[in-house]
Amino acid sequence: MERAVTRKVFRTESHPGDSRRLAKDVVDYLAAFLADGDVLHDLDIILTEACANVCRHAYGGQPGPLEVRLAVSPGSWIELEIVDWGKGFGDDVRFENPGPDAEGGRGLYIMRMLANDCQVRRHNGENVVFIHKDIGAPRWKT
Repeated sequence: MERAVTRKVFRTESHPGDSRRLAKDVVDYLAAFLADGDVLHDLDIILTEACANVCRHAYGGQPGPLEVRLAVSPGSWIELEIVDWGKGFGDDVRFENPGPDAEGGRGLYIMRMLANDCQVRRHNGENVVFIHKDIGAPRWKT
């Protein structure tokens, strides 16, 4: 029997320090569910990268709202939606590694490698990076 899904929303402004603190707050919250430090580390990398992208790109270097919507199905999966209302990715979304000489552009690739599913979408003025990560039962706290 699958447990009920737990949902929580975290919000801040897209300042670098605040966005890093938001990522840490989400990971700290997830530590109550997860026993596996490697999974928590993967989620921290995903969140830190996604939130940093919002800080760098969403609002033209100005602060703006940043939200992380979390859904947890204990014993099964975690889903994250990193949301902003800035300019968005446009049509140039790439999940592949840009190559050894590139100075940037690896964030979505890294997020995709650490998750089972990674999507970027725009809906009703929201830019959403969606992450789904399946997590085996032994990695959860009982």
